[in-house]
Amino acid sequence: MDSRYLYKIAGGNSVTTNMLYTPIVINDSILCMDWNYITTYHNEPTRTEQLLDFFFNREVKHLPLFQKYDWCPKLIDIDMTGKKIYIEFTHETLSHIVNDVNRSLNDILPDWKQQLRNILVDTKSMGYYKTALYPHCFYIKNNILKTFDYYGCVDMSYPYIERSSIEGMIGPGSLDRFNMATNNGLIDFNVFYKYTLNEYLSNTWNEYNIFPQLYKDIYE
Repeated sequence: MDSRYLYKIAGGNSVTTNMLYTPIVINDSILCMDWNYITTYHNEPTRTEQLLDFFFNREVKHLPLFQKYDWCPKLIDIDMTGKKIYIEFTHETLSHIVNDVNRSLNDILPDWKQQLRNILVDTKSMGYYKTALYPHCFYIKNNILKTFDYYGCVDMSYPYIERSSIEGMIGPGSLDRFNMATNNGLIDFNVFYKYTLNEYLSNTWNEYNIFPQLYKDIYE
């Protein structure tokens, strides 16, 4: 069995994809999301077992909700005792494509914009915001754009999370947008989501960023 850590591209370098779970690619076809605290992948001082458990339970709750859509990776297994989730995968994420000057997402998947729009429309129809919309949260399999990391889904009918529950995963680069969405200790994800799509995602999607237009088309 061939296994390796999954990384994203940032500033021309390979870096960890998130501050929570350890992503392990198995045989270029399965992604193991390992939510155990002990790992050689992370070196985050604010990463705690309590924080991981909070988001592990959110992933377990939300991932099965979207299994009926072809853009949702097939759920292979959830090991509640071992705190591991296995989903279908491939060998890379969109992070490796949009940050490569020698490759074009438009050539690789010509209808990616429509597929991305469909994902946002479908998640809205289910009554959720999906906040994990970075290139490293997407991959292509059989010409279908798929997205993972459902721990960041928030119920639109009550879009509030206690900030104290997630404080440890707020990195320096995200501090301002969390602050602007926080009121009386609660993060309002109506505010957070709007700012993320209209302002923040351009940092990672580069010239492929179409989220401000998608927000206007879908949410206004």
